[in-house]
Amino acid sequence: MWARILITVTLVLSVLTANLPALVSPDVKRSIASRTFNTSLRTVENSGICETTPGVHTVSGYIDIGNGENYFFWFFSSRQTKKASKAPWVLWFSGENGPCRVNPDQKTTTINHNSWNEVANVMYIDQPIGTGFSHGAKNADNSKEAASKIWVMLQAFFERYSAYEGRELILALGGYGGHYGPEFVTYFDSQNNLIRLGTIKGEAISVGALMISGGWIDPAAQYASYPEFAAHPPGYSPFISNSVFNQVTTSLHISGGGCLDRLKGCNSAAGIDIFCYNAYLICTEFVFAPALGDRDPYDIRSKLPSPLPPSGYMFYLQQPEVQKAIGAEVKYSECSPNVFNNFIRDGDFTRTLLPQLGALANSKLKILVWYGDADYISNWVGGLAFSREMEWYGKDMFRKASFEDVKISGVGGVGEVINVDNFSFLRVFKAGHEVSFYQSVASLEFLKQVIAKQQIHSV
Repeated sequence: MWARILITVTLVLSVLTANLPALVSPDVKRSIASRTFNTSLRTVENSGICETTPGVHTVSGYIDIGNGENYFFWFFSSRQTKKASKAPWVLWFSGENGPCRVNPDQKTTTINHNSWNEVANVMYIDQPIGTGFSHGAKNADNSKEAASKIWVMLQAFFERYSAYEGRELILALGGYGGHYGPEFVTYFDSQNNLIRLGTIKGEAISVGALMISGGWIDPAAQYASYPEFAAHPPGYSPFISNSVFNQVTTSLHISGGGCLDRLKGCNSAAGIDIFCYNAYLICTEFVFAPALGDRDPYDIRSKLPSPLPPSGYMFYLQQPEVQKAIGAEVKYSECSPNVFNNFIRDGDFTRTLLPQLGALANSKLKILVWYGDADYISNWVGGLAFSREMEWYGKDMFRKASFEDVKISGVGGVGEVINVDNFSFLRVFKAGHEVSFYQSVASLEFLKQVIAKQQIHSV
């Protein structure tokens, strides 16, 4: 179940009932080599798959960054077609906010009117290798390696599609994006500095905002939250017995060999990969799993197997005609145990990214950290705990601040937020891990507010 937090999903996840016309034949597939980098693109433009809005430019296919690494991507220009060349750019590493939803027949799709490309150009990337349609011999084993590969991918894309380069980037991620996000922004900033100095060639990538949904940012805070969240989930019924609660709490705090001490050792200056790997094993077996019981870790309102989000999108993406139309070269794979195990053994999973996130908050980067209130695996209680401990200039103000209600016209109360200057922490009601699936109208509104550099507020 942990593997899902690492994946990238290409398409929107939902079920609707309308029908669509027959599939549209794509433009000719093109292969173009980079003039600057050891990369090439194999793309299909305007495939007619998923996005059928007239005038919207779509590109799907592969960015080959060398070493046998082929990353699948899918780009959708803004539906505000006359403004697409000036619209903001969103890079998203999940799939629930895309242009279409899969119908119950699992063979057709329906337009999603709350897609994020309503207001922005959006690019989805399947990474690491082994997830989605991406394939190859090599792979990233940690977030730092992934950052360097994403940077090269973007350089290759902007070289080919120069009309979109130079745009402010909204980096939006979910789940393991809590690790990817801070690492990616930090790496992009360092590369921008080298470009300015003339040390390397490339297009500066200016990140204007960071959005992390259900983010796995600080493992210690999340593991520490599990027993309390299971015993007293705000707004929901408890799902842990007193005896299990006591056992899990002991496993957390026992001196020397407990979960929190092991995580502390992993994140110390002397922390090595094996320390972090062992911390994962202990914390998962004796804290995460027993506290969860038979509930869905991504939505505590359901027991396993959970019916939501529906899995029809996987069957849709396995259709040969769909794969051919979008330029996919392998079968779709939502999760990769090998990828997950590599990140675990490297120690990446149990290391905290809180210092990096705090540094970005200190730089006054616009940041939204948001959680569905029914998510267990990256629950909002743990998120609030590490947000209160994050070192940045607004720490004292954040700790003293209270939640404010957030209401959306036509929807009602959708959550509550703490805003301190450029940093917002948002709890979204009636939502599991994939917040944009459960609260699509509100999620699009939050994106608009982030693009406008506004604090999260009612409308």
